[in-house]
Formats: sequence, structure tokens, C-alpha cells
Amino acid sequence: MHPLYDEVELLQNLLVSHATGGSEDDADYTRLRQMVLAEPALESLIPRFLRTSRSLGQFWQFIKNKFGTYAERRTYLWDEFRPMLELLERGSLAPSDNIVSNAIEQFDSAHVQAAWSKALDRRASDPEGAITMARTLLESVCKHILEEAGVQYDDSPDLTKLYRQTAEQLQLAPSQHTEQVFKQILGGCTAVVGVVSENGK
Repeated sequence: MHPLYDEVELLQNLLVSHATGGSEDDADYTRLRQMVLAEPALESLIPRFLRTSRSLGQFWQFIKNKFGTYAERRTYLWDEFRPMLELLERGSLAPSDNIVSNAIEQFDSAHVQAAWSKALDRRASDPEGAITMARTLLESVCKHILEEAGVQYDDSPDLTKLYRQTAEQLQLAPSQHTEQVFKQILGGCTAVVGVVSENGK
């Protein structure tokens, strides 16, 4: 479980209490709110009211006008906090996990999403398996991009060749740029794909 889980749950309980007649400490709210806002992995899951309510007074104005009953307020807050708590409950989380997950959902491909989920699940317990799934994920994304562009590709296990073809299609091949910094960055990406290709077999 991620260390921030307890703090997010405490913030949820604090707001539920305040929304249902309790009197909470504004300093506690400010501290917990700042901790949540400072976590990059939670950025896309933070409820809008938490971003805009800088104090419990502002939160109260929001919640009292949105729902008239305590039951509605509790249910709303539990639902709003659930995505963050479920994410943190999974344990150690790299900042990019949720960002990449959201991006992958934009691909209309259940296969790509499944590969990413398996890579995340295996990262701590089975690092070699996670690398294999990362390789599968890269292959799936490359093939998806090429298919969307109507480009033919060789359906072989050569991931580096597949990536080069995809990079050229997206204008991300080092040879397509003259600026040295871009060539270095894009060359680094190609090198990473090569390592994943070799170690994910």
C-alpha cells in the first residue's frame, strides 16, 4: 500500500465529517490537501472541488449548495475519493503510471490496455515478466499506430524494426531532425526500445 493512502483516507473522513455537521481543523485540511495536490501520480484523479476549495469554509459553501442531505454528501465524497484510494491501495506507484494508463485508454484497444495492466501488476513481484509485458505493450502500440495510419508492417518479433517504422511515421526518428538535442533524445528512445526488445524475449 502506498504511504499516502492513510493521508488521503484521513482527508476523505475529515471532509465527510465537516459535510455532515462536524467541526474540523482548517489547518489539518490545508496540510492534507497540499500533500494530495503535490503527488503527481494523483493529478488526474483529484476531485475538482479539492483543487478549488482552499479552506474548509470554501468547501462548506460548495457541498451545502450541491447536496441537501447528509447521506447524499457522504456518498458523493466517497465516490470522488474512491479512484485515488484504489490507485494508492495497489502500492508503490511511479508518477507516470496513471498518466500513461489514461493515455492508453485513448487507444481503442483492449489488448494494449491488458498488456499495460499486466506490466504494472508484475513490476514488483516479477520484474522479468514486467519487462516482457512492456515489450508486448510496445509492439501493440506500434502496430496500432501503423494500422491507424494505413501503413503495412512486417508481423515479425523484431521490435526495433517495428519501432523504427513507427517513429518515422510519427516524425520521431533521429534521422528526421537536424537539431542535436532532438537527435540525442530520440536516439535515446531508440536505445531504450532496443534494451527492452533484447531483455523482454
